[in-house]
Formats: sequence, structure tokens, C-alpha cells
Amino acid sequence: MLLAAGALQYPTRKFLAALALGRSIRYTILAYLGAHYGRNIVNFFARYYWQTLSVLIAFAVLGGLYGLFEYRRRQKAEERQTSRPRQARDRTA
Repeated sequence: MLLAAGALQYPTRKFLAALALGRSIRYTILAYLGAHYGRNIVNFFARYYWQTLSVLIAFAVLGGLYGLFEYRRRQKAEERQTSRPRQARDRTA
């Protein structure tokens, strides 16, 4: 967003005002959630540390395998597309 605003020559004052407002709202919400739920979250992770870690690792591995599968599938589709001879288009006008 910062680079896009600079590239589009967005007015500096409006940009800084929007940035400050957005960040203040974001961090206010995070501070409230941390103050309200922080102790419960820490207790949860203290109690279920290994289970949570195992689930996160499993999701990372599954996501990596899915990404690899999609990458190879798209490579094969591109190879098929480039190996086909181009067909002449019908020009009916």
C-alpha cells in the first residue's frame, strides 16, 4: 500500500492521516484483545503446546505438498500448450 500510494502520487497529508487512523484502530483492537483474552491464550498454549505445534506443522506440510502439486500441474499444462501446433483461426467477417 505504501508503494502504491507513492506510485499513484496520492496526497501526502491524506495518506498519512489514513495511515495513522488505520494503524491506531488496528493496534487499539489488538491491545483490547490482548488485555481481555491474553491470559486465556497463554494458558491454552501452555496446556496444549505439543498438540498445537503438531497441528501447525501438519498444516505447513500439507500446504507445501499442495503448492508443489499445483506447481507441477501448471507446468505440465504449460508444456502441453506449447507443444501443440497452433491451429489456424477461422476468419469469418
